[in-house]
Amino acid sequence: MSSLYLREAQVVELFSLGLTSKEISAALGISIHSVNWHRRQALARQRAAITPRRAPISRTTSTMSSTSDSVVRQFTIAGRKATTPR
Repeated sequence: MSSLYLREAQVVELFSLGLTSKEISAALGISIHSVNWHRRQALARQRAAITPRRAPISRTTSTMSSTSDSVVRQFTIAGRKATTPR
């Protein structure tokens, strides 16, 4: 848990002890919304730490033109045109 901020670590520790958001809120003197925010941030941070990093994958689609020539267009995951070979 060294990658967590202090408040995130406190919230996660209290959750692991079985306390509810309302109990953690009272114990730390913060709102229930803040407790839930810190819990979500801690979970996201931990997921990011264990998720392997991959290179972006490009998708290739083919369409037929009216003259039956195949045109290949590559698009990135974000949907932006990467290349259009002719």
